[in-house]
Amino acid sequence: MRRLLLAVPLVLAACGPKRGPSAEPLTVLPEFAMTAVGPDGESPFGLADLKGKVWIADFIFTRCAGPCPLMTARLAKLGERLPPEVSLLTVSVDPAGDTPGRLRAYARHHGADARRWVFLRGGTEETYRLLYAGFRLPMSTDPAAAPELRVTHSTRFVLVDRAGAVRGYYDALSDLENDALARDARRLLEAGS
Repeated sequence: MRRLLLAVPLVLAACGPKRGPSAEPLTVLPEFAMTAVGPDGESPFGLADLKGKVWIADFIFTRCAGPCPLMTARLAKLGERLPPEVSLLTVSVDPAGDTPGRLRAYARHHGADARRWVFLRGGTEETYRLLYAGFRLPMSTDPAAAPELRVTHSTRFVLVDRAGAVRGYYDALSDLENDALARDARRLLEAGS
């Protein structure tokens, strides 16, 4: 029994949030082809466009009645706290509903700076592949649900290094984890990772 009691704190410590970016990539993003929606139009966007910069990524849909608006507001605040060399990436998880016009209006409403904040949309298959195979995050769609409840997805922010590798996952709705993410993004910048 004593051994079991000693093991419990070790297990709980191993399950706790990480402090500092992962020393090794947690996963490497695959090649992908999506569309960046900006204030002046759309352009192709893929893995090559991510490389060379430190990114914080999140996943939302514009008609969301859940956490998406709060996640976007928190990402905007992170952007204000971080040097402009840290780029922001928002991936739509509702390709059918998030038209370019709707994404543009959403970005404008949230004060997104198009010089550093990219909004992506792609086809359904490419979106699922990028989330599951690339970012290793869950997502499900219920076509019978109301549009504002149609998609269930992760509320994690993801830290991506200059090589297109995931270096950390952070609860977007946690102030402590947002602080850790800001610190870790700065560390990656300083390390040249």
